[in-house]
Formats: sequence, structure tokens, C-alpha cells
Amino acid sequence: SATWRGRVAHDTATAVERLIAAGMIPLGKTHMVEFAFGAWGRNQPMGAPWNPWDTATHRVAGGSSSGSAVAVAAGLVPAAIGSDTGGSIRIPASLTGITGLKPTYGLVSLAGVVPLATTLDSLGPLTRTVEDAALITAAIAGPDSRDPATLAIPRIDLDAALAGEPDIRGMRIAALAADQFPSYILPDVVRARDEAVAVLRKLGAIVEEARFPFDLDAVATRNGRIIAAEAWATHRAYIEDETLPIDPWVRRRTLGGKAISAAEYIDELAQRNRAAAAFCAWMRGRDALLTPTLPITALPLDDVDEATSPLAIFTRLANYLTACALSLPGGVSTEGLPIGVQLIGAPFTEATLIRAGRAFQHATDWHLRRPDLSAWERELEAPIRATPSSSKSSARA
Repeated sequence: SATWRGRVAHDTATAVERLIAAGMIPLGKTHMVEFAFGAWGRNQPMGAPWNPWDTATHRVAGGSSSGSAVAVAAGLVPAAIGSDTGGSIRIPASLTGITGLKPTYGLVSLAGVVPLATTLDSLGPLTRTVEDAALITAAIAGPDSRDPATLAIPRIDLDAALAGEPDIRGMRIAALAADQFPSYILPDVVRARDEAVAVLRKLGAIVEEARFPFDLDAVATRNGRIIAAEAWATHRAYIEDETLPIDPWVRRRTLGGKAISAAEYIDELAQRNRAAAAFCAWMRGRDALLTPTLPITALPLDDVDEATSPLAIFTRLANYLTACALSLPGGVSTEGLPIGVQLIGAPFTEATLIRAGRAFQHATDWHLRRPDLSAWERELEAPIRATPSSSKSSARA
């Protein structure tokens, strides 16, 4: 946020402390959507990261953890941390061709993290591979006295999910029924989902198409109302000050929370609890739900209309239903842009998703593909090559 330019944190986030203790070296901070409230990766006051899969056209990287995804996809870092309230890890992971894991709420401490929506936020990794995502998650997960939501969680054995060759024979995976896809889904995305089903079946998983017992649009709307109400409660002092350079779409979305009464907010939380319980019941006998991560691929920045361009129809399910979710590179479009597929699991079944994701990545190479950055490299090298001749000219002068 331009409003917070120069602001220095008083405390180090628990997740960062744990990564440092595990031997990782923080390299810096990356750009993201202001206050983490946006799926496209736009940030008018500070600038939007450029999706590295198209060096000629400025395409969105997705948000809110846009810079984290770009840093991993471009090879600047092996891993980055993002937050996820409605898809903010998985959306940029899908659009930039990397892996993103949204842990169950409470698995990873939010202490030291600027909140967007305190009952929906999750912290997780963006990496190239499922193995790396599991290692990062194992390092940052666990109880933390600074975050009461972490104190009663079950122990998740991610090490076991990484042991040996992944075997998913007999794993039961529900594939979201195609007639529940939105009308605007791209054919390339449907094809990638169908190919993922074929791969998982070949690996021995039992994949059956199933109708999800929730209306996807209704879930997205309800998730958005909770986000807006909680974001308003947290950031209203900045949002209401019209002299501050807040991104107009972030301001508009947050102001929407002002109109939600306390009674309406409590009703939304109660409805969410009922839906989460129904989801857990539906998942009995199923190990994961397979969906596309997104209905589309990365748009040019100038083509994004945040008022009419829906993006998080599949990702908001996991946040609203208190689930965990894993986005995997699952293909490329006819334009050569990445497409993600998503596995959603019941709460605290990250180990199962990691097993399935590892098996999928052992059988495919989508996660190994890299964007061609040669055009940018030439631009960076040009001034360096010009420096010696410029120096000689100056000396002769």
C-alpha cells in the first residue's frame, strides 16, 4: 500500500521466524494487491507485477499474492509465502504455472500477518513442486501461543506424505460435474481438467464425476460478504480517508462491508458453519474434490474489468468451507498460458492432497515448464554491454 510506504513492522511473523529457524533466507518483500483484497493482481497506487509467461504484453499474475507467484515462476526464488482468503495463493499459482497450497484455517499461525478477513485468512506456500510446498508448510505449521486458532489443531504428518514413491491406488476423488462449471469457462480449461482426470485414473485413483451439493455462485457471494465485513472492521480508518491513495477497487470492495449489519454478519457466520459441516459430511468416503483452479487464463492487464470479470468461482469454496486446497500446474492454453487444476480436501487432510499432488507431478511435466524470459534478459544486458563504450567516449572527451 502506498499509504504504508516506509512502514516498518514491530514484530516478525511467526511463519517467517520458523522459516529462518529452518535455515531459509528471506530475500525481500514482493508487490501484492493492496490489503490482499483482490484476485487479479492489480494495484493502481503501487503497480501490478507482470506475468512472466508473456514478456510482450503485460498480463495479470493474479492476486492477491501476485508478486510471490511471479518471483517463483520467474526463478528469482524457490519458494514464497502468500495469504489466501478466497484464492489468493491458488489464483496466482494457476496463472503463473506454479504450485500453491492453501492450508486449513488454523494450521499455520497468522501472528504478524496483516489481516484481510480474520475468520477466512490462511497462510501458505507458492513453490514449483508439491514436495517444496509440503516442506515449507511443515516448517511453518503448528501451534503458536500468539494465534489461539492454532492451539487445538490436530497434528499433520507431512513427512509421511513425502516418504517413498507416491501411491494413490484406490484413492477416491470426486471430479466436479461439468454441468456445474460457469458458462464463461474456457475450453482449454475444461480440456486440462479432463486430462487431469485421465492422469489420476491411470495412476490408480478412483475418479468419479459428482455434483457438488452447493451453488458455486452462492458460496462465492457469501464468502465475499464475510471478507468485506471483516476487511471493513480492520481497515476502515484507511478506507474512509479519501485523501489516502487507496486502490479504487480495494476501497469499493471494502466499503461494501460497511453496509453489512452485525446481525447479518453473525447470520453469515452461522450459515458458513452449517455449510462447512455439510461439506465434511459430503466428503466422507471421498479423499479429494477435483476442480479447475480458475475458469480462465491470464488476461492482459488493460482487459481486466473487476466489476464484471469473475475469477474466484472455484477457489472460494475452500475458504468458505474451512477446507484445504492445492493448485497444480495442469496444462497450457492455445496461447501458451498456464492452466491450473485444484484438489480440495476436508479440513486438515493436507497430507492426502500432497500424496495426490506428488503422484500427479511424477506423471506430468507441467510443473517443470518455465517461461521464456530471453526478451527481458536481452533488455537487461543491453545497458551492461553499452557501459564500456560509454566510458571510453567519456574518457576521450
